[in-house]
Amino acid sequence: MTVVAHATDRRLPLDREMVERLSRARHEPPWLLDARLDALTRYREAPWPTGQEEEWRRFSLRDLPRNVLDGVAPPGGVQRIEELAGDDRRNGVTADHFGKAVESVPHLIQPFIADAGGVPSHRALRDLARTLFSHGSTFVHVPRGVRVSRPIVLTKRWPGGDGAIVLRTLVVAEAGSRVTVVEDLSSDDGPARVAVPLLEVHAGVGAEVRYVRVHRFASGVWDVGSQLYTSASDSRLESYNVLVGSSRTKLGVLSDIRGNGAEVKLYGLVAAGADQRIDVNSLQRLDGRASQSDLLYLSALYEEAKATYYGVVRVEPTSSGTGSYQECRNLLLSDRAGANPIPVLEILTNDVARCGHGATAGKIDEEEVFYVLSRGVDRATAEQLLVRGSFARVIDRIPEAATRARVLEALRPRIGRIAELEMAEAAA
Repeated sequence: MTVVAHATDRRLPLDREMVERLSRARHEPPWLLDARLDALTRYREAPWPTGQEEEWRRFSLRDLPRNVLDGVAPPGGVQRIEELAGDDRRNGVTADHFGKAVESVPHLIQPFIADAGGVPSHRALRDLARTLFSHGSTFVHVPRGVRVSRPIVLTKRWPGGDGAIVLRTLVVAEAGSRVTVVEDLSSDDGPARVAVPLLEVHAGVGAEVRYVRVHRFASGVWDVGSQLYTSASDSRLESYNVLVGSSRTKLGVLSDIRGNGAEVKLYGLVAAGADQRIDVNSLQRLDGRASQSDLLYLSALYEEAKATYYGVVRVEPTSSGTGSYQECRNLLLSDRAGANPIPVLEILTNDVARCGHGATAGKIDEEEVFYVLSRGVDRATAEQLLVRGSFARVIDRIPEAATRARVLEALRPRIGRIAELEMAEAAA
């Protein structure tokens, strides 16, 4: 098992003056500045990943772009939020730029502004995002019992430059509500830079939430993000991460079930090439009765790309009758590509309905390739078809045609004409 060397502490420089200047420039109220300064204190106190943590043994921060964080998220960053349907607006649904929401609905944001948790070894990066989140940050709120009629689509693209991209997306679905949120992150080509996206999704009692994020930053970007999903009793939550861009990606995902009868599905697609490194850490925590948490991540790796998955299912002693599973499958499309799936189970109770894992890494089956070639296509197209067939286990679970088309468009550099045909069919 490869272990990479790490510097002891090379955290990005950040001080109180920078935070206060950012808050003044955004005309923020005192309570939000206080929250930023609290996050700054936590950032200074949080241990910086050293490489001794299991999640960080295979991903070094030694070469993390050390851009000055002052002036974070350069002017010109674009965030487009598709307009809500009339009924959704009348029902009190909020989907707005974070700064505007702070002015219009501060009472909805304040209960969720403090740190709500995450993968423990990612804390420093999470606190960095809470301190400096800026352009591209969004607040979505769905009132109790409201069912949003169509997906809320957040499209965010940053111009080229070396400034850090730091954003926060906060989604709150109150009891009995239903919503789908689609977030597409990208940037123009430019020099090396760091992106620190923080996502927090809170599903209330009986809520139904589907969240889809497409990660396609430019090739010079280090995408070091954190995601938190909290689930109350009887809620249903689906998460999809589509990882296709960036030079280096380090993603920490925590699903925290905090009630009885909740159901969580965590899905991921990785399509990486060149010398990309994609490293995903997950923690599925179950605390309650008869809840379920399942994870399925699928990778297609080309050229010299490498993917690592380290995930933990933790069933707390107070849980009973829960079901959980982890599955990570990797297709290697090159002799130089590599994958390292590492699933872990921590079962702290003797009362579980099911708890297991499965992981594979290997080349495409040559018999399958031969079968597709016999249909009159070339090898490149045959491989694209087989990758698309593998990815179907995730893509086909997305019910909205427009969202599936967006995912396919992001995957087009890898599955090519197959994606184009399906996108055209979805648009028809």
